[in-house]
Amino acid sequence: MCCYHCGLPVPVGDCFTAVVLGEPRKLCCPGCQAVAEAIVASGLESYYHHRSEASANPESLPTQLIEELALYDRPEVQAPFVRHEGDLSEATLLVEGISCAACGWLIEKRLSRLPAVAEARMNLSTHRLNVRWRGDQLALSQLLSELHAIGYVAHPWQADRAAERLASENRLALRQLGVAGLLWFQAMMATMATWPEFNIDLSPQMHTILRWVALFLTTPIVFYSCAPFFRGALRDLRSRQLTMDVSVSLAIGAAYVAGIWTAVTGAGELYFDAVGMFALFLLAGRYLERRARERTAAATAQLVNLLPASCLRLGD
Repeated sequence: MCCYHCGLPVPVGDCFTAVVLGEPRKLCCPGCQAVAEAIVASGLESYYHHRSEASANPESLPTQLIEELALYDRPEVQAPFVRHEGDLSEATLLVEGISCAACGWLIEKRLSRLPAVAEARMNLSTHRLNVRWRGDQLALSQLLSELHAIGYVAHPWQADRAAERLASENRLALRQLGVAGLLWFQAMMATMATWPEFNIDLSPQMHTILRWVALFLTTPIVFYSCAPFFRGALRDLRSRQLTMDVSVSLAIGAAYVAGIWTAVTGAGELYFDAVGMFALFLLAGRYLERRARERTAAATAQLVNLLPASCLRLGD
């Protein structure tokens, strides 16, 4: 039994429930129960129709966290990132825990329902939240608490922090792509050497060695380079959803297991070259898509920066 909100397993013996979409739903902890009830009470139940991944598992707000959030109400702390225009305040926040478009929809709707919030806009590409609110009616710490209440953590957006997070993700993706490309080429040569048209003079002992060499070279591709696919598939299965990660993981896993069986028994065809090629093309596609999205976001930011701070309106 999985939690209806976050997709994690429900501990045996616990009976946290909430009525969502007209039916009682099993939940894993009081935090998920509170978030589900808050979403229902806010009239945002359609979030559960739109989401494509399970939500983050929320944590109750301890006293220490409340005190830390209250620090954001100090003027000297707000000075670097909060802008004031009349009775409105505006801030850009970096939101953690976003996994799909429904997360952005939920955040915008949740904050927009607060009477003091004038506007809330979520950028899914950069995970940046731009919010404008009446500072005399609502404290910034209350805004951050609202996000915590539905399972998201927000910080003041800082270019260096966002760039560091993005650079770290890009380095990891590039390493996984590089490992897959390098080892696939070697595994392909070892696999091709076992094909009948190439192994006319190959001894049985060398044939066995090449099968195990191909297995050794393909294993890092499966367990390191393809780790994002397996993590995504496990997360989606926990939330009872069939996504692209599930089908990709099944294909890679089945071909890898079939290759292991061939390496051990010596009967059948090796599929390690297919595993490596499939993983390489998928990882390359994801990496190029990530880079294209980043370039688009950067180009948009540059266009915004071209706008003048003020203009002169000419009458007729």
